[in-house]
Amino acid sequence: MGSLLRRLREVLKSHEPSLAGEEGELHIRSMKPKDLDAVWAIERASFGSPWRRSTYEQTILAPGHNFFVAELGGVVVGYFGFWVEGPEAHIAKLAVHQDYRRRGIGTALLREALDRIRRLGLHSAYLEVRRTNLPAQNLYRRFGFRFARVKPHAYPNDGEDAFIFVRDNLLDPAGQ
Repeated sequence: MGSLLRRLREVLKSHEPSLAGEEGELHIRSMKPKDLDAVWAIERASFGSPWRRSTYEQTILAPGHNFFVAELGGVVVGYFGFWVEGPEAHIAKLAVHQDYRRRGIGTALLREALDRIRRLGLHSAYLEVRRTNLPAQNLYRRFGFRFARVKPHAYPNDGEDAFIFVRDNLLDPAGQ
């Protein structure tokens, strides 16, 4: 984990953030009501079929929610969330603010999500991704996710298919 943070710091230092006054390292913490404006702005910019703001409000008020934000210099730059479904996790959301993409933040978020899922003792995780979202698919493959099936016409705004990706053996030390 230390080497990841060092690499992430180097990447972030080599790209001056576009918002003024940002300093420090990436911090991932539980999503709170004060984060909703930033999260919802990222959500609307990132997804053609965004969740409603009220969905986030209800989700983060529920006990034991698994939704988290990434902050850089006090600015929310990304988030992820998952649900526990029996012995597996459904990674429902992962997004990075468009001004902060391609800097390792998505990688840090996915790594944190998988670490939290492991700590809950869950054996597998799955997610869905647009058929055309190749950067996200490549990220998921780097973390050992594999294509499982097509979910036809999954996105209501344009009818695009989703690919379901699965990551098994999360608790196997060799697979971490």
